[in-house]
Amino acid sequence: MSKGTRITVDLGSEELLKAVKLASVEQGKPIREIIIKALEQWLGGKKGSGQPDYLAMMKTLDEYRKSAGKET
Repeated sequence: MSKGTRITVDLGSEELLKAVKLASVEQGKPIREIIIKALEQWLGGKKGSGQPDYLAMMKTLDEYRKSAGKET
């Protein structure tokens, strides 16, 4: 396995951190995997969304949680 790129992020919200941790437990996946998938989906849908970035990210995370991380 190749060495990944590490970042430190201040989410600025205890509720957001709790939501990510809960999604991790519910889906039995590492937080890293949840964040990567949410970012990939968010960046893919960012063009022309017209939504503020934070709202788009939260919407994507919510959709991901509802789908239990299943590939479509």
